[in-house]
Amino acid sequence: MQAVRTGRKGGLEDFGIDSFERRKAAFFRRWGWKFLPFSQTDPLPHPKLMVPHQTEEVMKLVDLIREGDLVTFVVSDLGMGKTTLCRYLSEVLPLRDPNLLTVFIPAQSIQTPEQMLRVLLSRLEMEAGGDLTEEFEKFYRWHQSYPESKLVVFVDEFPELDVKVAEMIRALADLRNISWVLNGRKDQILAYLQEHVPSLLSRKRYMLEMKPLSLEEVQELILLRMAWARGESQPRGNSLLPFTPASLRRIHRLSGGVPREVLKLASEAVYSAIEKNLSRIPASLIGARRKPRKRVRRRPRRKRSRRKRRAAKKRRFFWR
Repeated sequence: MQAVRTGRKGGLEDFGIDSFERRKAAFFRRWGWKFLPFSQTDPLPHPKLMVPHQTEEVMKLVDLIREGDLVTFVVSDLGMGKTTLCRYLSEVLPLRDPNLLTVFIPAQSIQTPEQMLRVLLSRLEMEAGGDLTEEFEKFYRWHQSYPESKLVVFVDEFPELDVKVAEMIRALADLRNISWVLNGRKDQILAYLQEHVPSLLSRKRYMLEMKPLSLEEVQELILLRMAWARGESQPRGNSLLPFTPASLRRIHRLSGGVPREVLKLASEAVYSAIEKNLSRIPASLIGARRKPRKRVRRRPRRKRSRRKRRAAKKRRFFWR
């Protein structure tokens, strides 16, 4: 059977995808971008691309880790960059100091104390096996055999750990040459510790709280991101085009200074500009893709009869 030809181009062209990709490529070329600057999936070469502020606090955290501080905390609300910062430090610190060994552990991946110990022993290139007591002894012997080395354990979303795992961490925190960096939402992590392992909270020496970005920091974040997309280690100049000053102010207002929301709004605005074939991003495009909240209509209150109003008035008088 022969295929019927309609004379039209089939495939993705019918949806306008090819023309959008051409406009997207032209937009990226105009601003020198090799990829979308506001993507949150690519590995970041520096935490400034998510958290371009609080440099002094981050350096204090790094100094405490190098000193072998027992327990430190990184806390914030959702989308502030605590996971990005901890993951970056776990990758970079061993490159700066060969005596530092790091491991990044998402709390969701650990169900039992045995699992936690096996992950740590594996990072230390020690054979895991046996019951919990035997594995704890192996871990303790490592600490005695390599006094110059330090292990830094980053636990992501600490409040999601099983209580038994948290209790084991409290026991391991007393060992020398092992540091714990625990992150999570501030209210959740404090409530969890106070309820289940208050003695671990008493070992806290420092708490780094990630804070929302100011307007200037939002501008810096976008500037650094666009320089990254151009392949620059540092921005050349201070131009924030294609964003206008009004669009940047609107990004800051709608995001509340939360880095993840800043990047979402900027990314959506770029795609809206490409769809409309615009070379600049005005304030009207910021948040334009988001559906407005529906207003809930309230039913009007039914008027009570005169008799019911009198009865209610008597009841109020009686109960005084």
